[in-house]
Amino acid sequence: MHYSHLPSEMSFWGIYVPPLLPAAFLGVVMAWIITRILNRLNLARFIWYPSLFFLALSVICTGFVSWFLIPV
Repeated sequence: MHYSHLPSEMSFWGIYVPPLLPAAFLGVVMAWIITRILNRLNLARFIWYPSLFFLALSVICTGFVSWFLIPV
């Protein structure tokens, strides 16, 4: 079996990290920005559980970012 198509570590200034780590960081930042925009537009009052919404939005944004960031 050839595993050459699987993503390997990414190097940031000589530090090797798994590719999901920067994607998760960017996903959480992106979800935080979306949440701030929803709060600013007063649309967050329609959200039943804000913590659960933020967690779900973070997972969705992480998946979206990893789709473009991690080469497969």
